[in-house]
Amino acid sequence: MSLQDSISSVASSSVPQPDKFTALQSLLTPLNSPSDLQTYVTSVLAHAPSLGLVVSRPVIASYISHIVDIECSQADKEVLLRHALTVLQPTLVSYEEQESVVREHLASLYESQGRSIQAATILRGIKLESGQRVISDDYRVDISVRVLRNLLEDVDTDAIQNDEDDAVPAAERILLAEDLINKTAALILKSSNPIAKLHFKLAQARVFDARKRFLEACAKYYELSHHGSEGEAVVDADDRLACLSAAVSCALLAPAGPARGRMLASLAKDERVKDPEGGLPLEHTMLDKLFFDNLLPAEDVKAYILGSRRKIPKSHLISRGAQLGEGDYEQDSVLDRAVTEHNLLAASKLYVNISFSELAELLGLGSGDAAEGYAAKMIQERRLRAVIDRVDGIIYFQGGGRGGLDEAERENLKSWDAEILGVCLQVEDVVSLIQKQYPEFAVGV
Repeated sequence: MSLQDSISSVASSSVPQPDKFTALQSLLTPLNSPSDLQTYVTSVLAHAPSLGLVVSRPVIASYISHIVDIECSQADKEVLLRHALTVLQPTLVSYEEQESVVREHLASLYESQGRSIQAATILRGIKLESGQRVISDDYRVDISVRVLRNLLEDVDTDAIQNDEDDAVPAAERILLAEDLINKTAALILKSSNPIAKLHFKLAQARVFDARKRFLEACAKYYELSHHGSEGEAVVDADDRLACLSAAVSCALLAPAGPARGRMLASLAKDERVKDPEGGLPLEHTMLDKLFFDNLLPAEDVKAYILGSRRKIPKSHLISRGAQLGEGDYEQDSVLDRAVTEHNLLAASKLYVNISFSELAELLGLGSGDAAEGYAAKMIQERRLRAVIDRVDGIIYFQGGGRGGLDEAERENLKSWDAEILGVCLQVEDVVSLIQKQYPEFAVGV
Protein backbone atom coordinates (compact mmCIF):
# COMPACT_ATOMS: atom_id res chain seq x y z
CA MET A 1 0.00 0.00 0.00
CA SER A 2 1.35 3.40 -0.97
CA LEU A 3 1.93 6.17 1.57
CA GLN A 4 -1.02 8.15 0.22
CA ASP A 5 -3.31 5.11 0.48
CA SER A 6 -2.16 4.45 4.02
CA ILE A 7 -2.96 8.03 5.08
CA SER A 8 -6.32 7.85 3.30
CA SER A 9 -7.10 4.60 5.08
CA VAL A 10 -6.33 6.12 8.50
CA ALA A 11 -8.41 9.21 7.74
CA SER A 12 -11.46 7.22 6.64
CA SER A 13 -11.29 4.71 9.49
CA SER A 14 -13.69 4.89 12.43
CA VAL A 15 -11.04 4.48 15.13
CA PRO A 16 -10.84 7.10 17.93
CA GLN A 17 -9.00 10.33 17.22
CA PRO A 18 -5.97 9.55 19.44
CA ASP A 19 -5.49 6.27 17.52
CA LYS A 20 -5.53 8.16 14.22
CA PHE A 21 -2.78 10.44 15.50
CA THR A 22 -0.72 7.43 16.63
CA ALA A 23 -1.18 5.71 13.25
CA LEU A 24 -0.13 8.81 11.30
CA GLN A 25 2.83 9.31 13.61
CA SER A 26 3.97 5.73 12.93
CA LEU A 27 3.83 6.43 9.20
CA LEU A 28 5.95 9.60 9.62
CA THR A 29 8.73 8.23 11.81
CA PRO A 30 10.59 6.12 9.20
CA LEU A 31 10.38 8.78 6.45
CA ASN A 32 13.66 10.49 5.47
CA SER A 33 13.56 11.28 1.78
CA PRO A 34 12.32 14.76 0.79
CA SER A 35 9.86 13.36 -1.78
CA ASP A 36 8.21 11.00 0.75
CA LEU A 37 7.99 13.75 3.35
CA GLN A 38 6.39 16.16 0.87
CA THR A 39 3.90 13.46 -0.12
CA TYR A 40 3.11 12.83 3.55
CA VAL A 41 2.29 16.43 4.49
CA THR A 42 0.35 17.02 1.27
CA SER A 43 -1.79 13.94 1.87
CA VAL A 44 -2.43 14.77 5.53
CA LEU A 45 -3.66 18.27 4.61
CA ALA A 46 -5.78 16.83 1.79
CA HIS A 47 -7.55 14.57 4.33
CA ALA A 48 -7.70 17.23 7.06
CA PRO A 49 -11.52 17.56 6.82
CA SER A 50 -11.84 13.85 7.65
CA LEU A 51 -9.19 13.93 10.34
CA GLY A 52 -10.40 17.14 11.99
CA LEU A 53 -8.23 19.89 13.47
CA VAL A 54 -7.88 17.91 16.71
CA VAL A 55 -5.72 15.40 14.81
CA SER A 56 -4.34 17.38 11.86
CA ARG A 57 -2.83 20.22 13.91
CA PRO A 58 -0.66 18.00 16.17
CA VAL A 59 0.26 15.85 13.16
CA ILE A 60 1.49 18.92 11.25
CA ALA A 61 3.36 20.11 14.37
CA SER A 62 4.98 16.68 14.64
CA TYR A 63 5.86 16.78 10.94
CA ILE A 64 7.60 20.15 11.35
CA SER A 65 9.66 18.83 14.27
CA HIS A 66 10.54 15.76 12.21
CA ILE A 67 11.88 17.68 9.18
CA VAL A 68 13.85 19.98 11.47
CA ASP A 69 15.46 17.08 13.33
CA ILE A 70 16.23 14.65 10.49
CA GLU A 71 19.73 14.52 9.10
CA CYS A 72 19.80 15.91 5.58
CA SER A 73 21.52 18.67 3.62
CA GLN A 74 20.59 22.29 4.25
CA ALA A 75 19.34 22.51 0.67
CA ASP A 76 16.91 19.60 1.26
CA LYS A 77 15.80 21.10 4.56
CA GLU A 78 15.09 24.42 2.85
CA VAL A 79 13.05 22.62 0.18
CA LEU A 80 11.00 20.80 2.83
CA LEU A 81 10.34 23.92 4.89
CA ARG A 82 9.39 25.97 1.83
CA HIS A 83 7.09 23.17 0.64
CA ALA A 84 5.44 23.14 4.06
CA LEU A 85 4.79 26.88 3.79
CA THR A 86 3.30 26.41 0.34
CA VAL A 87 0.89 23.63 1.27
CA LEU A 88 -0.20 25.40 4.46
CA GLN A 89 -1.16 28.63 2.67
CA PRO A 90 -4.63 27.56 1.40
CA THR A 91 -5.76 26.65 4.94
CA LEU A 92 -3.60 29.14 6.81
CA VAL A 93 -6.42 30.31 9.06
CA SER A 94 -6.49 26.83 10.63
CA TYR A 95 -2.72 26.42 10.94
CA GLU A 96 -1.38 29.87 11.85
CA GLU A 97 0.73 28.63 14.75
CA GLN A 98 2.23 25.76 12.73
CA GLU A 99 3.01 28.12 9.82
CA SER A 100 4.72 30.53 12.23
CA VAL A 101 6.93 27.71 13.52
CA VAL A 102 7.90 26.78 9.95
CA ARG A 103 8.83 30.41 9.27
CA GLU A 104 10.95 30.59 12.41
CA HIS A 105 12.89 27.43 11.48
CA LEU A 106 13.35 28.57 7.88
CA ALA A 107 14.60 31.97 9.11
CA SER A 108 17.06 30.19 11.43
CA LEU A 109 18.34 28.22 8.46
CA TYR A 110 18.85 31.41 6.45
CA GLU A 111 20.54 33.12 9.40
CA SER A 112 23.02 30.24 9.70
CA GLN A 113 23.86 30.76 6.02
CA GLY A 114 24.26 34.53 6.38
CA ARG A 115 21.17 35.21 4.25
CA SER A 116 19.80 37.94 6.48
CA ILE A 117 17.47 39.54 3.94
CA GLN A 118 15.72 36.24 3.19
CA ALA A 119 15.44 35.59 6.95
CA ALA A 120 13.88 39.02 7.51
CA THR A 121 11.43 38.50 4.64
CA ILE A 122 10.31 35.12 6.00
CA LEU A 123 9.91 36.43 9.55
CA ARG A 124 7.90 39.45 8.38
CA GLY A 125 5.30 36.98 7.10
CA ILE A 126 4.44 35.83 10.64
CA LYS A 127 1.07 37.19 11.74
CA LEU A 128 1.49 39.01 15.04
CA GLU A 129 -2.18 40.02 15.24
CA SER A 130 -4.65 37.15 15.08
CA GLY A 131 -8.12 36.17 16.15
CA GLN A 132 -7.26 32.47 15.93
CA ARG A 133 -4.64 32.22 18.69
CA VAL A 134 -3.33 34.09 21.71
CA ILE A 135 -0.06 35.87 20.96
CA SER A 136 1.91 37.25 23.89
CA ASP A 137 3.59 40.67 23.86
CA ASP A 138 6.95 38.99 24.46
CA TYR A 139 6.52 36.87 21.33
CA ARG A 140 5.60 39.94 19.26
CA VAL A 141 8.65 41.78 20.55
CA ASP A 142 11.00 38.82 20.00
CA ILE A 143 9.90 38.37 16.38
CA SER A 144 10.00 42.11 15.66
CA VAL A 145 13.50 42.43 17.13
CA ARG A 146 14.64 39.39 15.16
CA VAL A 147 13.34 41.02 11.96
CA LEU A 148 15.17 44.24 12.88
CA ARG A 149 18.44 42.42 13.46
CA ASN A 150 18.21 40.71 10.09
CA LEU A 151 17.21 43.90 8.25
CA LEU A 152 20.21 45.69 9.73
CA GLU A 153 22.64 42.74 9.77
CA ASP A 154 24.48 43.70 6.59
CA VAL A 155 23.39 47.31 6.47
CA ASP A 156 26.32 49.53 7.03
CA THR A 157 25.29 53.01 6.03
CA ASP A 158 28.27 52.80 3.63
CA ALA A 159 26.04 50.81 1.28
CA ILE A 160 23.05 53.14 1.20
CA GLN A 161 24.28 55.14 -1.78
CA ASN A 162 25.65 52.16 -3.69
CA ASP A 163 23.26 49.25 -3.32
CA GLU A 164 22.27 48.28 -6.84
CA ASP A 165 23.30 44.68 -6.30
CA ASP A 166 21.33 44.16 -3.08
CA ALA A 167 18.14 42.10 -3.24
CA VAL A 168 16.55 44.79 -1.06
CA PRO A 169 18.38 48.14 -1.32
CA ALA A 170 20.00 49.26 1.92
CA ALA A 171 18.03 52.52 1.99
CA GLU A 172 14.77 50.57 1.72
CA ARG A 173 15.86 48.23 4.51
CA ILE A 174 16.53 51.23 6.74
CA LEU A 175 13.02 52.54 6.02
CA LEU A 176 11.50 49.13 6.77
CA ALA A 177 13.45 48.97 10.02
CA GLU A 178 12.34 52.49 10.98
CA ASP A 179 8.70 51.63 10.34
CA LEU A 180 9.00 48.45 12.43
CA ILE A 181 10.69 50.37 15.26
CA ASN A 182 7.79 52.80 15.36
CA LYS A 183 5.30 49.94 15.51
CA THR A 184 7.21 48.09 18.24
CA ALA A 185 8.05 51.10 20.45
CA ALA A 186 4.95 50.69 22.64
CA LEU A 187 5.32 46.89 22.92
CA ILE A 188 8.97 46.98 23.96
CA LEU A 189 7.97 48.63 27.26
CA LYS A 190 5.93 45.53 28.11
CA SER A 191 8.68 43.04 27.25
CA SER A 192 10.33 41.04 30.01
CA ASN A 193 13.27 40.05 27.79
CA PRO A 194 16.30 42.29 28.54
CA ILE A 195 18.22 40.98 25.52
CA ALA A 196 15.36 41.93 23.18
CA LYS A 197 15.24 45.40 24.72
CA LEU A 198 18.98 45.78 24.23
CA HIS A 199 18.87 44.79 20.56
CA PHE A 200 15.89 47.10 20.04
CA LYS A 201 17.85 50.08 21.40
CA LEU A 202 20.83 49.20 19.21
CA ALA A 203 18.55 49.00 16.16
CA GLN A 204 17.14 52.42 17.05
CA ALA A 205 20.63 53.90 17.28
CA ARG A 206 21.70 52.44 13.93
CA VAL A 207 18.54 53.63 12.17
CA PHE A 208 18.86 57.14 13.67
CA ASP A 209 22.50 57.20 12.50
CA ALA A 210 21.62 56.04 8.98
CA ARG A 211 18.74 58.54 8.76
CA LYS A 212 21.10 61.35 9.84
CA ARG A 213 19.18 61.99 13.08
CA PHE A 214 22.51 62.33 14.84
CA LEU A 215 21.45 63.86 18.14
CA GLU A 216 18.96 61.02 18.71
CA ALA A 217 21.56 58.46 17.62
CA CYS A 218 24.12 60.04 19.97
CA ALA A 219 21.73 59.85 22.93
CA LYS A 220 20.85 56.22 22.18
CA TYR A 221 24.49 55.13 21.72
CA TYR A 222 25.41 56.90 24.95
CA GLU A 223 22.60 55.11 26.79
CA LEU A 224 23.85 51.78 25.41
CA SER A 225 27.41 52.62 26.52
CA HIS A 226 26.16 52.48 30.13
CA HIS A 227 24.12 49.30 29.67
CA GLY A 228 25.46 46.68 32.06
CA SER A 229 28.02 48.96 33.68
CA GLU A 230 25.98 48.71 36.87
CA GLY A 231 24.12 45.63 38.05
CA GLU A 232 23.48 42.93 35.50
CA ALA A 233 26.22 42.81 32.86
CA VAL A 234 24.47 42.52 29.50
CA VAL A 235 26.97 44.34 27.27
CA ASP A 236 30.68 43.64 27.60
CA ALA A 237 33.22 46.41 28.17
CA ASP A 238 34.53 46.53 24.58
CA ASP A 239 31.05 46.90 23.15
CA ARG A 240 30.24 49.65 25.64
CA LEU A 241 33.35 51.55 24.55
CA ALA A 242 32.38 51.08 20.90
CA CYS A 243 28.97 52.60 21.69
CA LEU A 244 30.65 55.50 23.48
CA SER A 245 32.89 56.07 20.46
CA ALA A 246 29.80 56.00 18.22
CA ALA A 247 28.17 58.61 20.46
CA VAL A 248 31.16 60.94 20.05
CA SER A 249 31.09 60.44 16.26
CA CYS A 250 27.37 61.26 16.14
CA ALA A 251 28.01 64.36 18.26
CA LEU A 252 30.61 65.44 15.68
CA LEU A 253 28.11 64.90 12.84
CA ALA A 254 25.17 66.56 14.61
CA PRO A 255 24.15 70.13 13.69
CA ALA A 256 26.16 72.66 15.73
CA GLY A 257 24.04 74.54 18.24
CA PRO A 258 22.58 74.52 21.77
CA ALA A 259 21.05 71.02 21.51
CA ARG A 260 24.38 69.51 20.54
CA GLY A 261 26.08 71.56 23.26
CA ARG A 262 23.94 69.91 25.92
CA MET A 263 24.79 66.46 24.58
CA LEU A 264 28.50 67.33 24.48
CA ALA A 265 28.33 68.45 28.12
CA SER A 266 27.10 64.97 29.13
CA LEU A 267 29.80 63.23 27.09
CA ALA A 268 32.55 65.53 28.39
CA LYS A 269 31.75 64.56 31.99
CA ASP A 270 32.18 60.85 31.27
CA GLU A 271 35.31 59.58 33.00
CA ARG A 272 35.73 56.79 30.45
CA VAL A 273 36.53 59.34 27.74
CA LYS A 274 39.01 61.18 29.95
CA ASP A 275 40.80 58.01 31.09
CA PRO A 276 44.15 57.82 29.21
CA GLU A 277 44.04 54.03 29.58
CA GLY A 278 40.41 53.83 28.44
CA GLY A 279 41.21 53.15 24.81
CA LEU A 280 39.55 56.30 23.40
CA PRO A 281 42.39 58.85 22.99
CA LEU A 282 41.16 60.30 19.70
CA GLU A 283 37.59 60.50 20.99
CA HIS A 284 38.88 62.44 24.01
CA THR A 285 40.79 64.92 21.81
CA MET A 286 37.85 65.39 19.46
CA LEU A 287 35.36 65.78 22.31
CA ASP A 288 37.51 68.48 23.93
CA LYS A 289 37.60 70.49 20.72
CA LEU A 290 33.87 70.12 20.19
CA PHE A 291 32.92 70.95 23.78
CA PHE A 292 35.18 74.00 24.10
CA ASP A 293 34.24 75.29 20.63
CA ASN A 294 37.79 75.09 19.27
CA LEU A 295 38.40 75.25 15.54
CA LEU A 296 38.72 71.82 13.91
CA PRO A 297 41.66 71.68 11.46
CA ALA A 298 41.33 69.27 8.54
CA GLU A 299 44.27 67.19 9.78
CA ASP A 300 42.56 66.58 13.13
CA VAL A 301 39.38 65.46 11.38
CA LYS A 302 41.37 63.13 9.13
CA ALA A 303 43.18 61.62 12.13
CA TYR A 304 39.83 60.98 13.80
CA ILE A 305 38.39 59.31 10.68
CA LEU A 306 41.39 56.97 10.53
CA GLY A 307 41.81 56.19 14.22
CA SER A 308 38.47 56.36 16.02
CA ARG A 309 37.34 53.14 17.65
CA ARG A 310 34.04 53.14 15.76
CA LYS A 311 34.61 54.21 12.17
CA ILE A 312 32.39 56.88 10.66
CA PRO A 313 30.29 55.23 7.91
CA LYS A 314 31.52 56.13 4.44
CA SER A 315 28.10 57.41 3.38
CA HIS A 316 28.64 60.31 5.80
CA LEU A 317 31.98 61.10 4.13
CA ILE A 318 30.78 61.33 0.52
CA SER A 319 28.22 63.50 -1.26
CA ARG A 320 28.48 62.44 -4.90
CA GLY A 321 29.92 58.94 -4.61
CA ALA A 322 33.53 59.95 -5.27
CA GLN A 323 36.40 57.57 -4.60
CA LEU A 324 38.17 58.78 -1.47
CA GLY A 325 41.59 58.12 -0.03
CA GLU A 326 42.12 56.92 3.54
CA GLY A 327 40.91 59.54 6.00
CA ASP A 328 39.50 61.84 3.31
CA TYR A 329 35.97 63.22 3.15
CA GLU A 330 34.19 64.87 0.26
CA GLN A 331 33.19 68.51 0.11
CA ASP A 332 29.51 69.04 0.99
CA SER A 333 29.32 65.61 2.64
CA VAL A 334 27.56 65.20 5.99
CA LEU A 335 30.89 65.38 7.82
CA ASP A 336 32.07 68.39 5.80
CA ARG A 337 28.91 70.35 6.59
CA ALA A 338 29.12 69.39 10.28
CA VAL A 339 32.77 70.51 10.54
CA THR A 340 32.00 73.77 8.71
CA GLU A 341 29.08 74.57 11.02
CA HIS A 342 31.17 73.76 14.09
CA ASN A 343 34.01 76.01 12.89
CA LEU A 344 31.52 78.80 12.19
CA LEU A 345 30.21 78.48 15.75
CA ALA A 346 33.82 78.45 17.00
CA ALA A 347 34.56 81.61 15.00
CA SER A 348 31.62 83.33 16.71
CA LYS A 349 33.46 82.88 20.02
CA LEU A 350 36.65 84.44 18.64
CA TYR A 351 35.42 87.36 16.55
CA VAL A 352 33.17 90.35 17.16
CA ASN A 353 32.64 90.64 13.42
CA ILE A 354 34.24 89.33 10.26
CA SER A 355 33.78 89.80 6.53
CA PHE A 356 32.32 86.93 4.59
CA SER A 357 35.40 86.67 2.39
CA GLU A 358 37.61 86.23 5.47
CA LEU A 359 35.10 83.85 7.03
CA ALA A 360 35.08 81.74 3.86
CA GLU A 361 38.87 81.50 4.00
CA LEU A 362 38.73 80.52 7.68
CA LEU A 363 36.14 77.83 6.99
CA GLY A 364 37.83 76.54 3.85
CA LEU A 365 34.92 77.52 1.60
CA GLY A 366 35.17 78.67 -1.98
CA SER A 367 33.34 81.98 -1.68
CA GLY A 368 31.87 84.50 0.73
CA ASP A 369 28.41 83.61 -0.55
CA ALA A 370 28.89 80.04 0.70
CA ALA A 371 29.92 81.33 4.13
CA GLU A 372 26.90 83.64 4.19
CA GLY A 373 24.64 80.72 3.30
CA TYR A 374 25.90 78.64 6.22
CA ALA A 375 25.55 81.57 8.62
CA ALA A 376 22.04 82.50 7.41
CA LYS A 377 20.82 78.93 7.81
CA MET A 378 22.20 78.63 11.35
CA ILE A 379 20.76 82.01 12.35
CA GLN A 380 17.35 81.08 10.94
CA GLU A 381 17.39 77.82 12.91
CA ARG A 382 18.44 79.70 16.08
CA ARG A 383 21.72 77.80 16.28
CA LEU A 384 23.88 80.92 15.88
CA ARG A 385 23.40 84.35 17.44
CA ALA A 386 24.52 86.84 14.84
CA VAL A 387 23.40 89.64 12.52
CA ILE A 388 24.26 89.79 8.83
CA ASP A 389 25.04 93.10 7.12
CA ARG A 390 24.70 92.23 3.45
CA VAL A 391 25.54 95.75 2.24
CA ASP A 392 29.01 95.69 3.76
CA GLY A 393 29.36 91.88 3.59
CA ILE A 394 30.00 91.54 7.33
CA ILE A 395 28.57 89.26 10.00
CA TYR A 396 28.30 90.55 13.59
CA PHE A 397 28.36 87.88 16.27
CA GLN A 398 26.26 88.47 19.37
CA GLY A 399 28.24 87.53 22.45
CA GLY A 400 31.35 86.76 20.39
CA GLY A 401 34.88 88.07 20.77
CA ARG A 402 34.90 90.96 23.24
CA GLY A 403 31.15 90.91 23.67
CA GLY A 404 29.70 91.49 20.19
CA LEU A 405 27.32 94.35 19.37
CA ASP A 406 26.56 96.86 22.09
CA GLU A 407 23.02 97.80 23.02
CA ALA A 408 22.97 100.97 20.91
CA GLU A 409 24.10 99.10 17.78
CA ARG A 410 21.45 96.43 18.29
CA GLU A 411 18.75 99.09 18.67
CA ASN A 412 19.94 100.85 15.51
CA LEU A 413 19.74 97.57 13.57
CA LYS A 414 16.23 96.89 14.89
CA SER A 415 15.14 100.41 13.92
CA TRP A 416 16.62 99.97 10.44
CA ASP A 417 14.80 96.66 10.02
CA ALA A 418 11.53 98.25 11.12
CA GLU A 419 11.90 101.08 8.60
CA ILE A 420 12.58 98.65 5.75
CA LEU A 421 9.49 96.66 6.76
CA GLY A 422 7.41 99.86 6.78
CA VAL A 423 8.53 100.81 3.28
CA CYS A 424 7.70 97.32 1.97
CA LEU A 425 4.21 97.49 3.48
CA GLN A 426 3.58 100.91 1.94
CA VAL A 427 4.67 99.67 -1.49
CA GLU A 428 2.29 96.74 -1.12
CA ASP A 429 -0.58 99.15 -0.24
CA VAL A 430 0.15 101.25 -3.34
CA VAL A 431 0.11 98.18 -5.56
CA SER A 432 -3.25 97.11 -4.07
CA LEU A 433 -4.77 100.55 -4.77
CA ILE A 434 -3.53 100.49 -8.38
CA GLN A 435 -5.10 97.07 -8.88
CA LYS A 436 -8.46 98.32 -7.55
CA GLN A 437 -8.65 101.64 -9.45
CA TYR A 438 -6.89 100.63 -12.66
CA PRO A 439 -7.44 96.88 -13.08
CA GLU A 440 -6.67 97.03 -16.80
CA PHE A 441 -3.27 98.52 -16.03
CA ALA A 442 -2.62 95.85 -13.39
CA VAL A 443 -3.47 93.10 -15.91
CA GLY A 444 -1.16 94.62 -18.45
CA VAL A 445 1.66 94.76 -15.97
